[in-house]
Amino acid sequence: MYARYLKFKADSSKRPEVEALADHAFAIAKQQHGFISIHFVISQDESEYGSFSLWESKNDAEAGGTAIRSKTAVTLEELASTPPTIDVYEVYKPE
Repeated sequence: MYARYLKFKADSSKRPEVEALADHAFAIAKQQHGFISIHFVISQDESEYGSFSLWESKNDAEAGGTAIRSKTAVTLEELASTPPTIDVYEVYKPE
């Protein structure tokens, strides 16, 4: 299993638009091959936002990210005050 973590900064006044973007990203993600789940995070001061998604494989995480980005990049660019960072991690799950 792999995790994809996207993080960006935006003004707290943009939270409604960020939440709408998250809803749109979820709708896209759940249709992608290998998708397991996605969670959205907001810093306490509402200045940093992120998404944490789980995928069956690294390929799925990367392809899913590409699919989401292709349909959300323009909006994300308009909302973010800094370029987003994206990391992909292998997930270790104890048995």
